[in-house]
Amino acid sequence: MLDLLWQYILIFLMAATPWLEILIVIPIGVGMGLEPLLVGFVSFIGNFLPVLFIVYLLHYVENTQRVRNWKAGRLKKKRRKRTTGRGKKAEALFIKYGLPGLAVLGPALTGIHLAAVIALSLKAGKHETAWWMAISLAAWTIFLTIASIYSLEWIQSLFS
Repeated sequence: MLDLLWQYILIFLMAATPWLEILIVIPIGVGMGLEPLLVGFVSFIGNFLPVLFIVYLLHYVENTQRVRNWKAGRLKKKRRKRTTGRGKKAEALFIKYGLPGLAVLGPALTGIHLAAVIALSLKAGKHETAWWMAISLAAWTIFLTIASIYSLEWIQSLFS
């Protein structure tokens, strides 16, 4: 029993780790023979709690006096030179697809944690970001859990 609990704790911790994400963790958990619905639930919680932490902590940090002073100084420097490159491209993608597009594509392209940081840096609201990331993670979790179950059955049928 303790061994099984430890496996779910590891699933939770791996899902909470940036770059591992649910795209890797759910298939691993299902492949280990753990209960697929519980793996999906634990992975979702493990992946979403850090997103909430990022969203609300980043919002808090941005509103401190020290960061506001730093931004004001940076804004003065920015006015002197034109912004180019990645900043403009990321902003253009965000404008084109919006927060829903970033949230849906985030787990596959950048990871949900980085997608949340990108959304907030491009002035998305903290509550909207949290909700869209939750919806996206729920959809990805359901899809990956179902896909992992059926792919495992398919692989087992090849060898039986």
